[in-house]
Formats: sequence, C-alpha cells, structure tokens
Amino acid sequence: MDNKRFYVTISRQFGSGGGEIASKVAAKLGVRCYDKSLPEMTSVVTGFDKNVVVSSEEQTANNFWYSGFLGGDALSLYDKIYMGQAKVIKSLAEKGSCVFVGRCASRILNEYDNVIRIFICAPMEIRKKRVSEGYNVSLTEAEKLIKKNDKARSAYYKKYGDADWGKAENYDLIVNTKMGVNKAATCIADLVKDIIKNK
Repeated sequence: MDNKRFYVTISRQFGSGGGEIASKVAAKLGVRCYDKSLPEMTSVVTGFDKNVVVSSEEQTANNFWYSGFLGGDALSLYDKIYMGQAKVIKSLAEKGSCVFVGRCASRILNEYDNVIRIFICAPMEIRKKRVSEGYNVSLTEAEKLIKKNDKARSAYYKKYGDADWGKAENYDLIVNTKMGVNKAATCIADLVKDIIKNK
C-alpha cells in the first residue's frame, strides 16, 4: 500500500463471518482492525459500563429507546453512547488507515476521504451453521439469534446512520461469504488496494 490514508468499514449480517473477514482484511492491508475493542474504548470515553455499551445496538431496536426519552433528558443513554462512540472512531481514524467493524462507522466517517464501505452477507443455512457452532445452540435457536441481531443492526443503522442497512447503494462492495472467508477477505483487500492506487 502507498501512503494514502484509507478506511475500510465493514457492515455484516449476523453469522456471516464479517468479524473474521475484517481481521484478515486488515492483516492483508497491514493496518489495525477495530471490532470488539470499540465498545471498551467507548466505555472509557463516556464513563458508561462496557456491557451497556455493547448492548446499545440491540436496545436501539426497542421503540422505547427510539423515542430518545429517558427521564426527561433530550438525549437517551444510547444517544450519548453513540456520540461517544463516534468520537472514538474519528479519533482512531485520525491516527491512520484502519478497518472498522459495524457501529455505523461507514456513516460516522462520511466526511472523510478514502472510505471504502463493505457489506458482508451469507445464505441463511451457512449463517445458521456458523452461529450454531459458535454459540453452541441448536439450528433453530441460531436462526432466532440471527433474526434478532439483524433486526437490531438494521434499526441501529437506520436511527444513527439515517440509511438502510444492507441496501446496495450504500456500499462500495457487497460480498457473499458462500465463496469462503479467505476468498472474501482477498476480494475485499484487492478492491481496497485498487481504489487507493487509482485515487
């Protein structure tokens, strides 16, 4: 890679292997990957418990939090968490090129140059198998988890990104991981290299 700063943001369906792919993409590009570390960093910045930060995406799907009402405050707890999270993501972006997983990074970095937005999906049967094995639950329970998490991610993206999660026009590339995790990572890394090279 040359010296141009770039940011890869990865949105993903639950159980599609997005987190694993993001890590591999970052390794191929020689940059940091921020995934599960984001809630912890946000907790430090906001002072809110890490578990509350982690659950903020899921809670956004609840209409109570959508109202933005919490004890008469104009901003809900989760609005404040999002603002803290946005601050963390921008701060990390200022340090150099990197890969971000979820947390609406693709919209938070809207004003930045060289943001490559990726959406990762997979057939339901592949996702169910991955979630069943990863969480040690039945295929039926895995499907319930998938639908619950996809709903939460969609609601979170709609509320804070003001856009439709998974809609093709909001991304530079949509990758179906039925091709395999390694091939998907290579495909994304090659695209990023081409985009930056031709900027």
